[in-house]
Amino acid sequence: MDPGPDSGGGAGSAVDEAFGAARSAALQSGLRYIDPVLGTPEGLAGADAKADAQCADLRRNVADPDQLAAQRFSVGNHKVTEADGKRINTLLRNTYCG
Repeated sequence: MDPGPDSGGGAGSAVDEAFGAARSAALQSGLRYIDPVLGTPEGLAGADAKADAQCADLRRNVADPDQLAAQRFSVGNHKVTEADGKRINTLLRNTYCG
Protein backbone atom coordinates (compact mmCIF):
# COMPACT_ATOMS: atom_id res chain seq x y z
CA MET A 1 0.00 0.00 0.00
CA ASP A 2 1.39 3.40 -1.03
CA PRO A 3 1.78 5.67 2.03
CA GLY A 4 1.27 8.75 -0.12
CA PRO A 5 3.29 11.95 -0.08
CA ASP A 6 5.87 12.31 2.66
CA SER A 7 4.47 14.93 4.99
CA GLY A 8 6.94 14.27 7.77
CA GLY A 9 9.72 16.47 6.43
CA GLY A 10 11.75 13.54 5.13
CA ALA A 11 13.22 12.88 1.72
CA GLY A 12 10.05 13.98 -0.10
CA SER A 13 10.18 17.49 1.32
CA ALA A 14 13.92 17.71 0.60
CA VAL A 15 13.24 16.84 -3.03
CA ASP A 16 10.40 19.39 -3.20
CA GLU A 17 12.70 22.01 -1.71
CA ALA A 18 15.43 21.19 -4.24
CA PHE A 19 12.99 21.42 -7.15
CA GLY A 20 11.69 24.74 -5.79
CA ALA A 21 15.22 26.12 -5.56
CA ALA A 22 16.01 24.95 -9.10
CA ARG A 23 12.78 26.48 -10.39
CA SER A 24 13.61 29.79 -8.71
CA ALA A 25 17.19 29.76 -10.04
CA ALA A 26 15.93 29.08 -13.59
CA LEU A 27 13.48 31.97 -13.27
CA GLN A 28 16.21 34.32 -12.07
CA SER A 29 18.53 33.26 -14.88
CA GLY A 30 15.79 33.75 -17.47
CA LEU A 31 14.87 37.18 -16.15
CA ARG A 32 18.55 38.21 -16.15
CA TYR A 33 18.82 37.09 -19.78
CA ILE A 34 15.71 39.06 -20.81
CA ASP A 35 16.84 42.25 -19.05
CA PRO A 36 20.08 42.49 -17.04
CA VAL A 37 18.44 44.90 -14.57
CA LEU A 38 16.05 42.11 -13.61
CA GLY A 39 19.09 40.14 -12.43
CA THR A 40 20.08 42.72 -9.82
CA PRO A 41 19.13 42.22 -6.16
CA GLU A 42 16.40 44.84 -6.59
CA GLY A 43 15.11 43.10 -9.70
CA LEU A 44 15.16 39.67 -8.10
CA ALA A 45 13.42 40.80 -4.91
CA GLY A 46 10.06 39.13 -4.96
CA ALA A 47 10.64 37.56 -8.38
CA ASP A 48 8.95 34.30 -7.38
CA ALA A 49 5.90 36.11 -5.99
CA LYS A 50 5.66 38.25 -9.12
CA ALA A 51 5.99 35.15 -11.30
CA ASP A 52 3.32 33.31 -9.29
CA ALA A 53 0.93 36.25 -9.69
CA GLN A 54 1.70 36.52 -13.41
CA CYS A 55 1.12 32.77 -13.87
CA ALA A 56 -2.27 33.11 -12.17
CA ASP A 57 -3.15 35.97 -14.52
CA LEU A 58 -2.00 33.98 -17.55
CA ARG A 59 -4.23 31.07 -16.50
CA ARG A 60 -7.16 33.49 -16.21
CA ASN A 61 -6.42 34.86 -19.71
CA VAL A 62 -6.26 38.50 -18.57
CA ALA A 63 -6.36 41.24 -21.17
CA ASP A 64 -2.93 42.46 -22.32
CA PRO A 65 -0.75 40.07 -20.29
CA ASP A 66 2.45 41.42 -21.88
CA GLN A 67 1.76 44.92 -20.58
CA LEU A 68 0.83 43.48 -17.19
CA ALA A 69 4.14 41.58 -17.01
CA ALA A 70 6.02 44.73 -17.98
CA GLN A 71 4.35 46.64 -15.16
CA ARG A 72 4.71 43.84 -12.63
CA PHE A 73 8.42 43.23 -13.25
CA SER A 74 9.49 46.88 -13.57
CA VAL A 75 11.72 47.93 -10.68
CA GLY A 76 12.53 51.33 -9.28
CA ASN A 77 13.16 53.77 -12.11
CA HIS A 78 13.65 50.95 -14.63
CA LYS A 79 10.58 50.21 -16.71
CA VAL A 80 10.36 46.85 -18.46
CA THR A 81 9.17 47.18 -22.06
CA GLU A 82 6.06 45.46 -23.35
CA ALA A 83 8.28 43.43 -25.70
CA ASP A 84 10.22 42.19 -22.67
CA GLY A 85 6.90 41.57 -20.91
CA LYS A 86 6.07 39.23 -23.78
CA ARG A 87 9.45 37.49 -23.33
CA ILE A 88 8.75 37.16 -19.59
CA ASN A 89 5.38 35.56 -20.32
CA THR A 90 7.01 33.11 -22.73
CA LEU A 91 9.61 32.25 -20.08
CA LEU A 92 6.91 31.73 -17.46
CA ARG A 93 4.67 29.62 -19.70
CA ASN A 94 7.56 27.40 -20.80
CA THR A 95 9.45 26.96 -17.54
CA TYR A 96 7.75 28.33 -14.44
CA CYS A 97 3.98 28.14 -14.51
CA GLY A 98 2.82 24.68 -13.49
